[in-house]
Amino acid sequence: MRAYILSIGTELIGGHLTDTNATFLAQELAAQGIELLHVVQVGDDLARLTRALAAAAADADLVVCTGGLGPTDDDLTREAIADLVGETPVVDEALVANIRDFFAQRGLEMPERNAKQAWVLPSVEVLPNPVGTAPGWLARVGDAIVIAMPGVPREMFRMWREQALPRLADRLAGSVYRTINFRTLGIGESAVSQLLDELTRRPQPYVGTYAKDDGVHVRVTATAESAEAADRALDETASEVRRRLAEFLYADDERSLPAVLLDSLRERGYTIAIAEAGSGGRFGALLLSEPGADGVVRGIEAAAKPGDGVRAIDLAAEARARFGSDIGVGITAEVEAAPRGLSEGVISVAVAGAVSGDERFPIRAVYGEIQRRSAMNAADVLRRALRDSANAASRR
Repeated sequence: MRAYILSIGTELIGGHLTDTNATFLAQELAAQGIELLHVVQVGDDLARLTRALAAAAADADLVVCTGGLGPTDDDLTREAIADLVGETPVVDEALVANIRDFFAQRGLEMPERNAKQAWVLPSVEVLPNPVGTAPGWLARVGDAIVIAMPGVPREMFRMWREQALPRLADRLAGSVYRTINFRTLGIGESAVSQLLDELTRRPQPYVGTYAKDDGVHVRVTATAESAEAADRALDETASEVRRRLAEFLYADDERSLPAVLLDSLRERGYTIAIAEAGSGGRFGALLLSEPGADGVVRGIEAAAKPGDGVRAIDLAAEARARFGSDIGVGITAEVEAAPRGLSEGVISVAVAGAVSGDERFPIRAVYGEIQRRSAMNAADVLRRALRDSANAASRR
């Protein structure tokens, strides 16, 4: 099966939004063994959108659209599909009732213009949206399947996996796909690629590397005619990836980085406290982004910049003493302005208490990136301190 992705919205063309939907869908299509031919961004212009949709449907078996399903006059995805299939939209009153209920549950009254989101065509299959007001569509344009989904990522992700993919199952029959996603920390994408070497050049199983905000991800996807063969191919390559990247791996499942750190602390019965200076409190915010932080994170304090002579190890000790935790983490980002809007300096991270570590990281970047890297450096120092402590205990 060959596919296009159409990302729809003038805000994308104008550079006001980053097209994260296309990135997600590209990975999802690859995991299903679907060949992605093109990713196309189209503004809110009916003639251009209709032409782009027609060209994609003529060239591919599957066209996945995101965006343009809102209630306003410049949301035109439905109109473009209606033009191509030659049908006139009508309002589905049952869908209108669902949208009214969605607003009512939030104590709001549905604006009448939202009735546009209840449009249907005789040949279209409606894709339910349990977390938003815009249902999706599955249409057939010539020999191609066209799937239209909302542009809001959390709505689109769920609709794709729960509504769209199951409806494509019959077309994907004949091949079995297995995938695993490794997450690494403390290593760059080029270094990961170098360690994996020939694995990334093999057509099967496919091994792809992706630089993310929480480290470099490595996705392994195996395709075979049977589940047994796909599992065997995946296991062999995944084992080799795991061996080569063992020092840097923090997860091979869907847990987030803060969830992994909190799980590690919880398994050992440790509590943690954090003191940051100059790093924007980003590491503390990272841990608190997980619901499971309660009971593990004892306290957090942050200052705009380090005081004279203040060291990360001093902050770690102070945080531990102040909040009564088993582990203290101290972070300082000592930076100064550099040319071209950059800042440069040193990030220092120290871990004290039940486990320990102390490292410095020279850096030159925009200030926001320095703050993000401070959190990632702290996460990596803590991760390795916990791992090394566990390894030492197992040898005793």
